[in-house]
Amino acid sequence: MSRRYLLLLSILILPALCGCTFLSTRPKNILRTAFHITPRSEGVGSESFYLKMNDITDSALIEGNRCRLLTNGEQAFPEMLKAIDGAKTRVYCETYILRLDKTGKQFVAALERAAARGLEVRLIFDAFGSRGLEPTDLKGLIDAGGMIRVFNPRDTWTVVRINNRDHRKILVVDGRQAFLGGLNLADEYGGNGVTKGFWRDTALHVTGPVALEAETVFVQSWNQGGRDYLGKDLPIVGVSQMKKAIDEPLMKLMGKEAPFDGNGGDVVKPLDGGVKARVVWSAPDRIASRILDMYLLAINSAKERIYITNGYFVPPLILSRALIEAARRGVDVRLILQGETDEPTVRTVSIGYYGKFLEEGVHIYEWQPSLLHAKTMVVDGKWLTVGSANLDGRALFLNYEANLAVSDKQTCKQMEEQFMLDLKSCREVSLEYWEKRSMKQKASEVLLIPIEGQL
Repeated sequence: MSRRYLLLLSILILPALCGCTFLSTRPKNILRTAFHITPRSEGVGSESFYLKMNDITDSALIEGNRCRLLTNGEQAFPEMLKAIDGAKTRVYCETYILRLDKTGKQFVAALERAAARGLEVRLIFDAFGSRGLEPTDLKGLIDAGGMIRVFNPRDTWTVVRINNRDHRKILVVDGRQAFLGGLNLADEYGGNGVTKGFWRDTALHVTGPVALEAETVFVQSWNQGGRDYLGKDLPIVGVSQMKKAIDEPLMKLMGKEAPFDGNGGDVVKPLDGGVKARVVWSAPDRIASRILDMYLLAINSAKERIYITNGYFVPPLILSRALIEAARRGVDVRLILQGETDEPTVRTVSIGYYGKFLEEGVHIYEWQPSLLHAKTMVVDGKWLTVGSANLDGRALFLNYEANLAVSDKQTCKQMEEQFMLDLKSCREVSLEYWEKRSMKQKASEVLLIPIEGQL
C-alpha cells in the first residue's frame, strides 16, 4: 500500500478512534452557530458585561492588581528572570516551547538557582512544542530539587489526546505575580520584535491576587502532564468528570501520588488602587470554549472600536459573524495579522477569509518587519486581553490555553498606543488587492477547507 493511501486511511481512522481529539468545535458552539445565539451585554465595562463575563467564562473579576504591558521579549524576558531570582517560596513555569538555546538556558539557570535556594520549582513544557527536549536534558535543575513534567508525552496511550497540546505560557512567582502572553522560551521571542529573526509578541505582568488564579491554571496543567494515565483528563466533552470519579479511588488503592493541589491556603491582599483582572482558560474536554465566549462577549458589546493583533487568524463562523456585525453597526474594527509566516498553510487559509471582512468595512493590516506572534485584543479603551490563544479552531477548541483579561483604562490606553505604533509597520490590505490574488491562492483556499479546524 502506498504512503498516500496510508496517510488517507490514517486521516479517516484517527477521528473515529479519538473522538473530540480531532473535532475542532464544541456542542455549545455548534448550537449557537446554527441558531445565531451569541453572548452580548449593554456595553464593555458595564455591570451587565462583568456579570455576563463571570457566567460564561466561569471566572471572577478580581480587584487590587498592578498590571504592566510588556512588548516583545526585549521587555518581558528581563522582568521574568528578575522575578524568578527574587522569588521567596515557589516558582511555577509553563511553556509550549522550551529550547536550550541562549534564552532557554537563561531561564533554566534561573530556575536552577531558585531550586538551589530551597524553593519549590516546577516546570512543565509541551512534548510537541518542545520536541527533542527530555527531562534528562535538564539534569542540573532536577539535581537542584526542581520538578519537571512533560505535557502529552509520546506514549502509546496518548494517541487519544495527541492532538491536544498545552499551548499556555504562564510564569507564577510566589503566588503574587504572574506573566501571561504569547512568549515561548526561545531566542526568536527575544529582541525588539521588528528586527528580522526576532518575533513580535506581547505579555502582561500582573502583581496581586489574580496571580493565584494563574497559579490555579498551572496546577491544572501540572496534573494533566506527565506519563501516567490515571488522573488525566480525556479531551472528550462530558467524560473527564466521570473518569476522575473512577480514577481517584483507583489511585488510592494503588498507592499512587495524589494530584497536586497547589498552595490553596495562600491569601494575597488586594493592592490599593489596583486594577481589575481575571484569568480565562480553556481546555478541550469542556462543553464550550471559555476563551471564545470571552472574545465573543467583548466584540458583541463593543460600541466604538476593536483593535486585534493576532498571529494565526482562521476564525470559526460565529467569531467571523461577530466581527462583521460589529463593523456593520459602526464599530471601528481593525486587525493586525501576519505578513511573513512560519505556517504557510495557516496563512493561505487566513487570506481566504479577508474578502468577507473587507467587504463589510473591517480594516486588515499585515505586519511587515518580522514574524507576528502576539495575541491581543483591546475594546472601547476599557477592556483588553493578552494570552496564548490565537483566533483559530486549534486554539479555541483543541488546545489548552490561558489569557489574562484586564479592565483598566490606563493599560488599555497603552495597548491602543502600541497598536497605533504597530500600524506604522504594517501594510493595509485593500479589497481590490485581495481580489487580484493568484489562482493558486484561490484554489488552495478551497482545497484546505476540510482541515481549517486543525490549523
